[in-house]
Amino acid sequence: MEQTEKNNIISTADWLKLVVVAVLAVFLLYRCLLPFRAEYAFREAYNFEAQSGNPNLPAEVRAADAQKAIDKYLLVKKLAPWETYYHTQLARIYENQARAESDPAKKLELIQKADEIYDLCLKISPTNPWYVIRKAEMYGMRAELETDPDKKAELYTQREELTLQASAYDPNNAIFTLSAANLYLGKRDYANALEKYQHVLVIDDRMGDAYMMLAELYKQQGDPAKQEEMYRACIAKAPDYRNARLQLGLLYEQQGRLKDAINLYKGEALLDKNNEYTFRLLGAACYRDSQWVNMEIAFNRLTMINPNSPDYYVYRAQAQIRQGKTPEAIASLEAALVLQPDNTLAKTSLSSLKYSVAPLAAPASAPVEDTEQTAAE
Repeated sequence: MEQTEKNNIISTADWLKLVVVAVLAVFLLYRCLLPFRAEYAFREAYNFEAQSGNPNLPAEVRAADAQKAIDKYLLVKKLAPWETYYHTQLARIYENQARAESDPAKKLELIQKADEIYDLCLKISPTNPWYVIRKAEMYGMRAELETDPDKKAELYTQREELTLQASAYDPNNAIFTLSAANLYLGKRDYANALEKYQHVLVIDDRMGDAYMMLAELYKQQGDPAKQEEMYRACIAKAPDYRNARLQLGLLYEQQGRLKDAINLYKGEALLDKNNEYTFRLLGAACYRDSQWVNMEIAFNRLTMINPNSPDYYVYRAQAQIRQGKTPEAIASLEAALVLQPDNTLAKTSLSSLKYSVAPLAAPASAPVEDTEQTAAE
């Protein structure tokens, strides 16, 4: 009996073993729950980041949400230090803030924060081309701030090396190949640039950027026929790509094909109804081609896009005058003078217009007594 009781007594060593097992169990449970905590914090950070980009919110509210997103992403970074996707979201915020920052010192600080995160990602995954290309971009942003010519050149060289390295890591990725092609084009290495752009289109023949850059390549080489071919191919393969019709229209204007250019500007305007440059080109081309109705439509849209420009009201008035819409033209000119009272063209045009429509004054009638006297005589 006594022996059985002794066997039932837990020794100190056994207690220690139990404690160690319990601690290990708690630790393992904690580690198992970390990914769930990290994912939850990441979703919170993502929501704050989305709110910070809402243009309908006040600036101070968006700034506060951006800081909350950063704090949450930093927490995620601690909870899941091995998860590079979480880290890049934080780096992207720092990168965007750096682009928007005007103070060089603050900009450099934000670039360094993003750079450190990309370095960490590259330690975890050293051959991932996405992290390599972002690291290359950091060198480029630093080079823009550098005042020393030698250091600037060195930073640009490092950016070029990493850009080509990213393309080599994934040669069948259109984005990385396009970056390498742009690099060659910037150095006027047309042979390598052409090869890379053509490879991009083999990977994805709907990539509008490749067509547009090929057009730029042929423009630099003085080959307008090939340039036109690339613009037309871009419109055919990527019909929603913006700027292709605009550039082709400019090329047609240089060749004297004004009506073709106007049709292309109209197509570009349908893709982006708030592009001020497109409507200015359209309005000016319609003026040269005496298309007064379309000119009025173009400048009417411009007064909506930029209602504080008096010139748009003046040009709209010119189109209205050509159509005989005198009251509308007077209203347009008066609107221009409200914005710019000393606008000489608006004042002169308004005076001439009002004079042309003013009723002729009736001749002064002779006094009655004089008339009667004349008749009597």
